[in-house]
Amino acid sequence: LSLAANAKTNKLPFGNRGQNQPVINKLTGEAFITPQNHGYATDASLLPDDWQELFVNADDGTNEGIMHKERPYFTAQFHPEAKGGPEDTDFLFDMFLDMVKGKAKNVSATATPKARPERIRPKKVLLLGSGGLSIGQAGEVDYSGAQAI
Repeated sequence: LSLAANAKTNKLPFGNRGQNQPVINKLTGEAFITPQNHGYATDASLLPDDWQELFVNADDGTNEGIMHKERPYFTAQFHPEAKGGPEDTDFLFDMFLDMVKGKAKNVSATATPKARPERIRPKKVLLLGSGGLSIGQAGEVDYSGAQAI
């Protein structure tokens, strides 16, 4: 959509890749953890007046999504379905369906933060992985989501 709106995209030096990429919703200020695998980003400074940024990467400040101000068009430069990873942005599917059904004319009408369920405070945590960690080693989640710390 960026190119269709006469904006430009830029190749990122290394791309945004991985399962735990933080993005900020520019309309609500909410932060989300997203899985990503892309090497280009929209240059938001070149968006026409009727378009605006919707998501920005909290690490490097690059654009992660745009929206039309009046029409029901929006993008996400990450994987909102996120099976095997975070599900923070699955609300995007609800936003899309609301616009398709005519319940909302644009993204701004659907962008209010949703009520979150009460957080569960576990008493125990199960650690899965390929082996034990020793002092000085870092734990991480691999891209397939097969390990957890």
